[in-house]
Amino acid sequence: MIAKVDLASIGPVPSQDIQLCFFQCKLNSAGEISILNIDQNCWEVFGINRDDIIADAHNLLALIEYGERELLTGHIYRALNSLTNFEWHGMVATPAGWHKQIKAVGQCSGFENEVLLNGVFADLTILADLRTAVNNNNQFLSQASKLAKIATWEIDLQTGVVKWSDGMSRLHEMQPGGMIDIESAIVFYEASSRLVFKEALDKALTVGEPYHIELQLLTAKGNLIWVRSSGSLMMEKGKPYRLCGVLQDITEQKQIEERNSVIFEQSTDAHLLIDETGIIDCNNAAVQMLRCENKAHLLSCHPAIFSPEYQPDGQKSIDKAKKMDSLAYEKGTHRFEWVHQRMDGKEIFVEVTLNAIAFNQKRVLLVVWHDITQRKKAEEKLKRNESLLSETQALTHSGSWEIDLKTGRNFWSAEAFRIFGLEPVGAGPDTEEFDRMIHPDDREKYINAIKQALKGGLTSNFDLRIILKTGELKYIQAIGKPFYNDQGVATRLYGAIIDITKYKKAEEAILMKQAQLNTFIEVSPAPIAVFDKEMRYIAASDLWKQDYKLERKNIIGVCHYDLFPEASLHWRQIHERGMAGEILSNTEDSFVRKNGRTQWFRWEIRPWFETDKEIGGIIMFTEIITDRKLAEQALIQAKEQAENAASAKTQFLSTMSHEIRTPMNAVIGFTHLLLQNPREDQVEYLKILKFSGENLLVLINDILDFSKIEAGKLEFEHVDFNLKDLVRNIRAAMQQRAIEKGIQLKLLVDEDLPQAVIGDPVRLGQILSNLISNALKFTSVGKVVVSASLVSRNNEYTIVSFEVKDTGIGIPTEKQQAIFESFTQASSDTTRKYGGTGLGLTITKRLLEMQGSAIQLDSEPGKGSTFSFNLQFKNSELQPEALNVIQPPGIQGSLKGIRILLAEDNQINVLLARQFLKQWDVECDVAENGLMAVELAQSNLYDVILMDLQMPEMDGYTAAEQIRNLQPAERFRKLPIIALTASAMLDNKDKAFVVGMNDYISKPFNPDELYRKIAYYSKKSKNSR
Repeated sequence: MIAKVDLASIGPVPSQDIQLCFFQCKLNSAGEISILNIDQNCWEVFGINRDDIIADAHNLLALIEYGERELLTGHIYRALNSLTNFEWHGMVATPAGWHKQIKAVGQCSGFENEVLLNGVFADLTILADLRTAVNNNNQFLSQASKLAKIATWEIDLQTGVVKWSDGMSRLHEMQPGGMIDIESAIVFYEASSRLVFKEALDKALTVGEPYHIELQLLTAKGNLIWVRSSGSLMMEKGKPYRLCGVLQDITEQKQIEERNSVIFEQSTDAHLLIDETGIIDCNNAAVQMLRCENKAHLLSCHPAIFSPEYQPDGQKSIDKAKKMDSLAYEKGTHRFEWVHQRMDGKEIFVEVTLNAIAFNQKRVLLVVWHDITQRKKAEEKLKRNESLLSETQALTHSGSWEIDLKTGRNFWSAEAFRIFGLEPVGAGPDTEEFDRMIHPDDREKYINAIKQALKGGLTSNFDLRIILKTGELKYIQAIGKPFYNDQGVATRLYGAIIDITKYKKAEEAILMKQAQLNTFIEVSPAPIAVFDKEMRYIAASDLWKQDYKLERKNIIGVCHYDLFPEASLHWRQIHERGMAGEILSNTEDSFVRKNGRTQWFRWEIRPWFETDKEIGGIIMFTEIITDRKLAEQALIQAKEQAENAASAKTQFLSTMSHEIRTPMNAVIGFTHLLLQNPREDQVEYLKILKFSGENLLVLINDILDFSKIEAGKLEFEHVDFNLKDLVRNIRAAMQQRAIEKGIQLKLLVDEDLPQAVIGDPVRLGQILSNLISNALKFTSVGKVVVSASLVSRNNEYTIVSFEVKDTGIGIPTEKQQAIFESFTQASSDTTRKYGGTGLGLTITKRLLEMQGSAIQLDSEPGKGSTFSFNLQFKNSELQPEALNVIQPPGIQGSLKGIRILLAEDNQINVLLARQFLKQWDVECDVAENGLMAVELAQSNLYDVILMDLQMPEMDGYTAAEQIRNLQPAERFRKLPIIALTASAMLDNKDKAFVVGMNDYISKPFNPDELYRKIAYYSKKSKNSR
């Protein structure tokens, strides 16, 4: 008997009637559940349209909680597959947010070779629904109670009578219709549950508090079940009169919850429940996966917090997580990959499954994280390895291949396709197509290699030529190995191919080059041989074979020491040094042959390299140079003879110069003295004598200068001098001769010409003097014009043009080159009429050429000649007044107070020098040799020493050197010593400066020059004291 229930005590409900929804379903061709028909009550029960459910059963199943959904689909699959009935009870969350308890029962039947399942969904959410259903239709309510395993009971508080429905009897596994008292009913509960029930019952009876509790009950047959017990006190006129209750068998639900709890807690995957507030529960795997201390660290936090700021696709983790949650609520389930960040900072990859379920009367998300970090790493490693393999194959021009021996199909890598000139499409060409690409001459080799590999199970390595579709010929190297199954049968052949076309062509080129090299070496016009590390011959030229008498022997591959066992240790060591990397050579080496003759040769040994660093052997070159050596020795002997002859000539000239200059010094010197106070009848004779002596001196100087030029010993000075004064002084020195001949000697100097320049004033004066002297010599009537003009000037150099123009006899065109040759004049008549050696213009020309200039000549017979040249001077920074300007002759003042030591062994020269020194008021002591000069210098205080170079007992060089070493050093180091000698050779002058002399005056000396130098050096000497 079913009692009435007060619905007001339950509160608001979604419907006043129990909703039943009949449906029909089957399995489609894909093995998935397909709902064929469902009545319109689906909207009342589930809150979704009938068409949406028929279109996709997932739209209905997605509303069911995760674990219960799996049970329902499992029941349906088993029922359809085994033609049995099924029963299911679970929670459903409608799209509107209602959480309902739904009961489903079904029965299978066959129809036109199909298995169909007919069933009904019953909404058993609230007990009030059942009571309404009972009031409306007791029969249907009874059936529904059976479906939901719900039983009712009531206690009449007035009589104490307990009434059970038939469901209560079935639930307690008792015969229906029996009567039971309250105490007997309580005994059915398990001991701990009995206390709970009594306490709830007492509260209901005493204070009217309804209860809803879950208890364990032991049935009459001894089965322990779980029940949900609800009770409420009924009032009438303010007094309790009846206690009504409902008992529902929830054993199956408890088993499901227990199973889900085990799955939830024991799963190695992380399971979490999340709602709008964050994580509301999770299992231990989630705590361990995130490396948290306990579950409390996770609760109320959204999983996105345990993530890096951005996901791999660039989206912010928090934003993307919201999108994923929305999709899961919308679709019911959603699966994707995610990157989480553990508490230790390490990132992990997980596969996330989101399921929208009902939990505690609201929709939440059941989240499952499956750690795929290792899989991701493996995938990444595999991807990286595949990429590396692909790139490596492309770089090395190698490809991989595999042949399925059952089907004959080929499987090629992309690079294998490219090697064969094919597009990488499909698995690979078939066997016949591949065979056609092999060169006809190599097909048998290929087939035999495959057979050999299959026969012996060994790796096969072979070279092939292939012909591409374009006709191009390529070389490949193939390597293959068979794979055997468990039965020992070869099922496939796999391996690699390498494009070796470049290497083959390079090898062919090397062989060709080797052949060319061997041919080149063999026909080389030099004795050359190439050896390996063991000194075995690799190649040798024909001349090598001839020189070493090897023409009739096959020496390639033979050790050099086997052919020449007498090879010395010295030569073996040289070969070893070459093998070590040294380059050795000797331009002149010799050995004595058995016949006693000396054989001369030159040789070179250098290593050759197999690779950049590895030495392969040595290359040796030898050449017999005996004939050349003998010729060189003869040439050296001839050179030495020529040098000896030149030295003898130089010595002869030096001796002759000295011997001539010594008497000339007296002749010219005393002529100067006589001309100072001449008798009238002697003036003309003295002038002739002076002129002749000076001409003779010019001749001697020309010969000496020419000798210096020929010997290459003439050097130029680079000193500051006054250019304008030099030109004027030369003109002044020549003026008397022009007056004597009755011709004009004019000087034209450019106003822009700088006064101070750097150069050799002596050689410039010599050049101008030669040209002016020649012009005066060959001009009888008219004039000689000397000009100096500026050509150009910059910050460093000045170029000056000099010109000497006369109105003399002129020079025929055919003779103009000849006059610059040694000892040559225009004609023999010229020599007889005008005199001279013919060296003046030669010396002038050579002096200009040595300074980078050239003499220019413009002449016409009978009209005169013009000689011109340009000279470059460095600019001088000195002011003209700071230069030691050469004073014109004749300006000689008193030098009183100056004391001089004259070292001279020739009494005539002593007499001459004393006469001039006396005129200048100079006190003079005489030393007849160098030894006496040293003694006098040490014991007396002199302002200047005039030192002859060639004297008895001690020459002037030694004397000067010893004077410099006297004490006190400061005094004798600064004492001026001037060489006064008849030797005018450059070597003597250089030697004088080396031993410490300050200046040099050649005999016969010019009185003006002697005066100036005494005045200059004596002043310096006094200033330094």
